[in-house]
Amino acid sequence: METTLDSILPHSAAVPLASLPVPAGPLGGLIAAARDRLVAQAGAAGVTLHLDSNMWSLAAINDEAVAAGSWEPMLPACDPRHRRLHPGNAAWLVGTGRDGAVVTAQAIVLYDCRDRSVGSIFQDLSALYDQPPGDAWCEVTSPLALSMRGRVAWALAGWTRPDHRGRALFPICHRATKLVGWLRWQPDAFIGFSDPDLAERVWNEGYMGTRLMDPVPGVTFNQPGLRALPMHFMAWTRAMFLGDLAEPLVEVAEAA
Repeated sequence: METTLDSILPHSAAVPLASLPVPAGPLGGLIAAARDRLVAQAGAAGVTLHLDSNMWSLAAINDEAVAAGSWEPMLPACDPRHRRLHPGNAAWLVGTGRDGAVVTAQAIVLYDCRDRSVGSIFQDLSALYDQPPGDAWCEVTSPLALSMRGRVAWALAGWTRPDHRGRALFPICHRATKLVGWLRWQPDAFIGFSDPDLAERVWNEGYMGTRLMDPVPGVTFNQPGLRALPMHFMAWTRAMFLGDLAEPLVEVAEAA
């Protein structure tokens, strides 16, 4: 049976993204307009977006999609079976179709790397596990990851049900997920990782906004049960994140 928002609501505090409050301030207008635009874009694709803080609900969605063959086991960084997750360091975006079934999802987690580099918390696996299994390992050579410090948020575990693919939901939800991270934590930067095969096809700047990305894979993670995966490390500074949100609004203003 497909998971619906109603079935996870008793165990969560999911709220519509459209009603998520935006604090007053110099960026309030930009953030509110971006939220409304992303909600409208998802709506045009037949999807309603909600924010949920119960990561066990996301784990259930992942298990169901893995069993159906439409998703791989998600990374342990956002899996409550591997890390202690709570509203102060994790959330996820859930998208439901017109029938109420969950059709898309994406998580975001926060790390405090003010005293050590982003690369180091992946290298020692603390970004991924509370208690790493013996056969897990992560090699980091990325100069960007090894030099970056601050409070960073990682948007990950993006999935769309096969019958809803081809509707540009991934870039919509990725931006909406980072927007949620900004409203919750105001991180210094956002980070991400890309499979080499997807680096230019999916993560190109024309599709996903201006970002920093290592020219060659600089992080290799071996997740037990899956293959070792070399990945490009990516980062969006605050200016890049806000500029990406503002760009469509600028285009609208110029066309008016």
